[in-house]
Amino acid sequence: MKGLRTFFVVNAFLFIALWIALVGVHVQLFKLDLARENQQINSLLSLQLTRIDQLNQEYLATLRDQHQLSFISTQLAVDNTLALVGAPQHWLVDLAEPSKTSMQTIAVDKFQVNFKPSFEFVSDGYLRLYLTIAALCAMGYMLTSLLYIRAMSRVKSKLKKLVNADRLVDEKPVLGAVGELIKDQKQQFTQQIRQQKHAIQQLEKQVALDPLTGQFNRHSFRQKMQEMLKTTPKDTVLFLVRASQLEEINKARGHQAGDDYIRDIAKIIDVNRKDYSSSSLFRLLGAEFALVLPKFPASRVSQVAQALKSSLNEYSNGKQMQSAAYTGVTELKSGDSIERVIARADAALAIAQSLSPNGWEIVLEDDETLESSELQWHSTISSLINKNNFRLASQAIQSLHRTMPAYHEVFIRFLSDNNQQLPTETTMVMAQRLGMILELEKATIGYILHTISGQNAEYRWGINLSKLILTDPDFCSWLTQQLLTYPNLKSRVVFELEEEILDMHLSNARKLFEVLRRNSCHTAISDFGNGIGSFKLFKELKPNYVKISSDLVQALESDKANQQFVSMLVEVSHRLGCQVIAQGVETLEQKQLLESMYVDSLQGYLISRPELIA
Repeated sequence: MKGLRTFFVVNAFLFIALWIALVGVHVQLFKLDLARENQQINSLLSLQLTRIDQLNQEYLATLRDQHQLSFISTQLAVDNTLALVGAPQHWLVDLAEPSKTSMQTIAVDKFQVNFKPSFEFVSDGYLRLYLTIAALCAMGYMLTSLLYIRAMSRVKSKLKKLVNADRLVDEKPVLGAVGELIKDQKQQFTQQIRQQKHAIQQLEKQVALDPLTGQFNRHSFRQKMQEMLKTTPKDTVLFLVRASQLEEINKARGHQAGDDYIRDIAKIIDVNRKDYSSSSLFRLLGAEFALVLPKFPASRVSQVAQALKSSLNEYSNGKQMQSAAYTGVTELKSGDSIERVIARADAALAIAQSLSPNGWEIVLEDDETLESSELQWHSTISSLINKNNFRLASQAIQSLHRTMPAYHEVFIRFLSDNNQQLPTETTMVMAQRLGMILELEKATIGYILHTISGQNAEYRWGINLSKLILTDPDFCSWLTQQLLTYPNLKSRVVFELEEEILDMHLSNARKLFEVLRRNSCHTAISDFGNGIGSFKLFKELKPNYVKISSDLVQALESDKANQQFVSMLVEVSHRLGCQVIAQGVETLEQKQLLESMYVDSLQGYLISRPELIA
């Protein structure tokens, strides 16, 4: 269309330029004709009329014809006029040379001969030809313009239909090749629109969904809660579900196993909400989920909570776990904030974790129930400490050569007064919140030392220490006193701390490791190889063992670079006098690869699962 428009505009300019040139040529011819006629006028004016008898009609006619005059007459000043009329005067002379069209006079005695010239030009014939051609060209140009306007109108109409249509339904060609081009452009444009819509939908999903579980994320949860709390919520219930074993699984089997565990819990919750089409499931943090049930009265909570508890019991029994997840329930009220709703649900969750495995609890009031939940946990933790409501489990570590002594890692379990197992992570968190964490840590270490001292087996026992003991200035002296109580046990105890904790508290860790060496105890760095300061810890702490992180072991079979890194860790550890234990071994392929890298021991579910110590 743009090309056609340019074509017509250029033709119009050429047409105008042509006619300007033709008019210029015609003006030049006209001037030449005018010069010739001027010569005739001058010759007539120079004519000497000396006799009056010449002034008759015949003579005047001769002069008129000879000099092409439009008018000639004789006139006495006070007498009659003799006049003859000839050819009409040329119209162009009146426009171009008006002075030449005025009456001319020749005096003869008492008479005057008056005349006007009449011009005949050679250029007149050309002028008629030019005008004829101009008229034909103008008509042709007008006709062509009308056709152009009509064609453009049809093309615009077609384009409008194509743009407004979802797909091309008119298979008739539009202006030949132009129509095909428009069709191709339309298809490309439609495809780009679809791709952009798909990209926008994907971005919306990335913003709103949790990539691990495919459920809504915490940002979506806040938006949902804000919308619901703006109105007066009625019969809307919130289930807060916490996966209680995530930290333990991450440590024992690696983060990949932890991710699988979180996906399993999300599927269990999702299955139990299928009957409630208006419900929404969100993943808030690493181990927490929120289930919102609108138009669901609190009186019906038990049927959903019990069904969820049954599913979690079945899952934990199948996975040989003490518990899988706990649930706290609350109801949204008028005037609530998101923080108050979460606080009530968290209080209910805390109570549920102090009761039975995979248990649930509902809280409908704020202050009193929050206080009662903290009081209940304070009572529970106090009972743990005072009554030694602990149970020990140990996981065997397989030695790959005779120079490596038998090694078992010890795990603590917390029990309620009714002999139900409490979630380890939650118990530690609540103890820290209530300011009882150091007291609980010391009680568990004392119980572990007492229990393993009564075992006949000559194992080396691995005891995990938390980061909190590194910040306690009295812990080293307290631990020294405890070890003096069991003089025959000191050389068989290995105190384990995670690499990340040691790296964060290096100066305190250096003091602790020195105290442990003076007491003939052994030391180990667990989850080794994840931090950038891994090799620095060798020099600073000089541990007896390093336990390669289960995350490195899980990626061992498929990642060549990871194999080289693990092999380097083993070689450097051996040069520095450390024995190497690989954590999280779960497949035969991993075991064979690690054996080929000359690790000293293997730990994982392929070798042994944790078992209770009698």
